[in-house]
This record gives sequence, structure tokens and C-alpha cells, in this order.
Amino acid sequence: MRMLLILLAGMLVGALIAFSAANALHQRSAWPRGVMNVLQHHLGELRSLQRRNDCTPARTALHFQRLAQTGADIGPAFADEKPDFHDQARRFVDASSRLGAEAPTSCQALDEALRQTGDACESCHLRYR
Repeated sequence: MRMLLILLAGMLVGALIAFSAANALHQRSAWPRGVMNVLQHHLGELRSLQRRNDCTPARTALHFQRLAQTGADIGPAFADEKPDFHDQARRFVDASSRLGAEAPTSCQALDEALRQTGDACESCHLRYR
């Protein structure tokens, strides 16, 4: 019985240590995941505006500006993992900034802008996954 209790206590301590280590590793990558989640949110909002045919420049420009602002954090967020990420991130930020400054004036123009933005995202994901 004594050996069983010692074994259970050892398993409990081991599980707590493993949980603590996993939690620390999970928190280490919170910033990169957060940046990607914010980018995904604004792309989702733009697609939602497109589906509702609410393609006014005032609404779309805001999301493209936010994409550019958040995109500026891509390079620093992934600097430890992928040091050459800055060039790809800069191209995304440049494209988003241009689209924010010259917001699409129609839903067809928004379609093209979303295609370009999606292509920029996809090329990054294909290269760095």
C-alpha cells in the first residue's frame, strides 16, 4: 500500500510539472498567435462587408488600415522563429497600407483587394509552414 501511495504521489507531481512546462511553452507563442488572430478578424470583417454588399470606402479603409498596422507586428512577432520573415511581412504591410489609403470604391474592387490580400497571406503561409 505504501508503494502505491508513493507511486501515485510521484505521478501527481510529474503531471503538475508537465502541465506547468506545457503552459510556459504555450504562453511563449502568444504574441505571434495574437497577431495572426487580429489579422484574421479584420479579413473576416472585410469578407463580411463584401457578402452584405456594404463596400463603402469608409468601412473598408478602416479594416485595411488595421491590417497594415497589425501587419507591422508580423516581423517582430516571428523574429525568433523565422529571421527572414521581415521582407514577406513588409510586402503585406505595403499592400495593406496602399489599400487602406486607396480604399476600394465598389464590391468588385473589394473582391480584387481581398484576392490580393489573400494571396499575400497564402504565399507567406506556404513559405513558412
